[in-house]
Amino acid sequence: MAFDHGAPHDLDSGLEQAADCGDTRAMMHLADSLKRRDTSQAERWIRKAAEAGEPEAMYRLAQLMTGQRADEAEYWHQRAAETGHVQAMYVTGMTAQDTEERERWLRRAAEMGLADAALALGRQLRDRGVFREAEHWLRTAETEERHWAKPVDAGLGPRHQACLDLADLLEAQGRVDEASRERDKANSIRDWEWNMNSALFFRRSASGTVAVTAVVTAAVIPFVQALVSKVAEDAYGKAREIVRRMLRRAPGPAAADSAATLLIADDPDERITLYLWSNVTDDALRALSCLDLNELTAQRPDRGRVRLVWNPATSRWQIRGDEGNR
Repeated sequence: MAFDHGAPHDLDSGLEQAADCGDTRAMMHLADSLKRRDTSQAERWIRKAAEAGEPEAMYRLAQLMTGQRADEAEYWHQRAAETGHVQAMYVTGMTAQDTEERERWLRRAAEMGLADAALALGRQLRDRGVFREAEHWLRTAETEERHWAKPVDAGLGPRHQACLDLADLLEAQGRVDEASRERDKANSIRDWEWNMNSALFFRRSASGTVAVTAVVTAAVIPFVQALVSKVAEDAYGKAREIVRRMLRRAPGPAAADSAATLLIADDPDERITLYLWSNVTDDALRALSCLDLNELTAQRPDRGRVRLVWNPATSRWQIRGDEGNR
């Protein structure tokens, strides 16, 4: 096995190679690497990923368009929400003009564990006089920790606010003792949020996220067959370990074990290039096991070279150059 020692030193070139071949995660990482020095190029890659069906890209593009092109922002928020993007569901719910539509999206986001959505839904139901269900969602918001990872000012988090709203609701119903307990809980949560926010801010500032690209020249077909043998055993963890071992042998991927790392495996003899992330999903591995690599090498759809990229939007391996699989 020989390694291309030049490519890993140029992070963007490896990511751009994968992005050009349709890897939406590479597009997103490339956009992140460009956003401080070339915002227009960063936006271009986010848009390409959104148009390719990447939910996070749809949401981020919508956020970029907010305040600039309201109609486009609404369109991409709606598209992302329809794919199941929880934050997009929340935004769509909060901006919907129709009460029924607003409740529908907030309820879906709340059911997926978003405390902000549970809080907003509880408040809306309270304002409509649906007190029993409002209490349920306010209690859900005060205990929900999933999808709560954004820094907020102390005392302004959804859990703290839910406690205060719930206390007011209970007090209005004459449940004074319960209301008092909720106010005490609000104080405890306020302190917890303050400590959590401090830890999150420090961790995010100190580490950041870096995608390491390893370009490896290898025999791709035996490599894929080795992965497939592990998939056949339903041992996806073992299959991913093969990818991580391959990355550790490549020069420079120091962060391979701590961050999502892109592996570009190239087989010059068979003319197959495989783009694979270190935390590849079970669905991708399962679908890879169904590919007929011999048939792929015979097709040569992309000017004599087969390029395989996983497309999460379609849950299929995309064959670059084959128009029917784009």
